Amino acid sequence: MMADQALPEELRAYAGMHASFFVLHRAPMLLLGRLVESGSEVTVCEWRVGETDAFLSPGRGVPAYIGVEYMAQCVAVHAGVRARARNFGPPLGFLLGTRHYRAAVEYFELGLTHRVTCRELVSDDNGMGSYECSILLGDEIVAEGRLAVLQKEKGQAGSG
Repeated sequence: MMADQALPEELRAYAGMHASFFVLHRAPMLLLGRLVESGSEVTVCEWRVGETDAFLSPGRGVPAYIGVEYMAQCVAVHAGVRARARNFGPPLGFLLGTRHYRAAVEYFELGLTHRVTCRELVSDDNGMGSYECSILLGDEIVAEGRLAVLQKEKGQAGSG
């Protein structure tokens, strides 16, 4: 891992860029729209639920359990922004698990814009990390949880 203390200003320069610049995901599995902001510990992304979303349930929206994937992709953007700042491509990421996922809604409604935040709680030199995440609709938290991830630079998935 790198020391983020020198990066906050550079990370802010990426605000507004499409999430695809920072992750390996592509449509239809890229669920996020754009990076809102990224700092030393927190990254915020947003997306609008649309008619062509991969997990759309017609007439209802995207099921709330997909919120875990929105959160995981925000963590991937968080790592990807840092990799891009070092002139590397997006790292490989593995969602190891989630704890305490709660959703106050059954569906993320069609046509509405949501924000997802991830806050890095801990990470180590082997790529293990823990993130506290939340999904907001306006100022209201509609889902939250804690994710455990493993991040590796491309080509390092089997190495320790």
